[in-house]
Amino acid sequence: MSAQLEKDLPWESSMLGILYKQLFVPQKPQTKGISLSGQTAVVTGSNGGLGLEASRQLLQLGLSRLIMAVRSQASGDEAAEVLRNKFPHADIQVWLLDMADYHSIHAFTKRYQGLGRVDYTILNAAVQSSNFEHHERTGHELVFQVNYVSTVLLCMLLAPILKDMKHTGATVKPPVLSIVGSDTMYLSKFSPAGPVFPRMDNPGSYERMTQYMDSKLLLMIFINRLAQQIGPDDVIINVCNPGMVAGTGLGRNGSQNPGFVEKYLLPLFVKTLGRSVQSGASVYIHALLDEGKKGHGSFISDWDIKPYPRLLYVNEGQEFSERLWQETMEELRPALGEVIGLYS
Repeated sequence: MSAQLEKDLPWESSMLGILYKQLFVPQKPQTKGISLSGQTAVVTGSNGGLGLEASRQLLQLGLSRLIMAVRSQASGDEAAEVLRNKFPHADIQVWLLDMADYHSIHAFTKRYQGLGRVDYTILNAAVQSSNFEHHERTGHELVFQVNYVSTVLLCMLLAPILKDMKHTGATVKPPVLSIVGSDTMYLSKFSPAGPVFPRMDNPGSYERMTQYMDSKLLLMIFINRLAQQIGPDDVIINVCNPGMVAGTGLGRNGSQNPGFVEKYLLPLFVKTLGRSVQSGASVYIHALLDEGKKGHGSFISDWDIKPYPRLLYVNEGQEFSERLWQETMEELRPALGEVIGLYS
């Protein structure tokens, strides 16, 4: 449905529009009467912030089984214990997942397949960093690695598993795979000309917010293309945006010697304009439960389906989308293994 909303793009992508939505668009009430009893959800990055709160909100709706995918066993166990005390009848498990490690992603995927049934999956793990850092194994810049490369790898591994699962009796059929994006993608000035990976891995042009915005733009473009490969009758795939949220810890990887803006002004800005964690996480739940098949391949923000970034409405963007797909597939070919044959 995002494909039909180009007319809304000028306002939605403007700084004034983003600030207006941040401050004045009210949280949409959760649809009444929904019960997730007997269903399973998987939430990555769920030991704190938005992931933990989304997990809590799913359990509050009666979710029977929750898989909390985290990088640290200790922090995951601590968060899970809090939820178990509040929801003693739910099966809450902590699984390890390091989004910067392909071996970890494959091990997680194998366990995921063994669940037999997964109704909802939220890929919430993301990073920002003031410092350029190469991943020691892949050679990619770490923000690009986690926010884009590893996230699309995990999506491509999980989608066929979800397609093959049986979801008899589920409230929402087919299963929903929601990937957390950002409306900062609208502000990205990433050029569609030239190869993608070398530019994202270039330390000479690295800037914290630019890298984050660009990674989220690339993510939306790729997920839109992926959704064209998998029909909504098999798996509903969407990208959701919680907006700017205070208290998530997303920007904790700051400079060792931060300047005045990073140390004082930016935290004040986020605290003043940021939504509550509860409000931001409710967008995740909305993306899972309320938009259904019409949200397939779309961008969901402010509790509604929103337009794509400009590139997806112009010819050069369509060409770029195809080039990004091919470049990513070539990069991930060894990591995808036999699954690559499922994607054209």
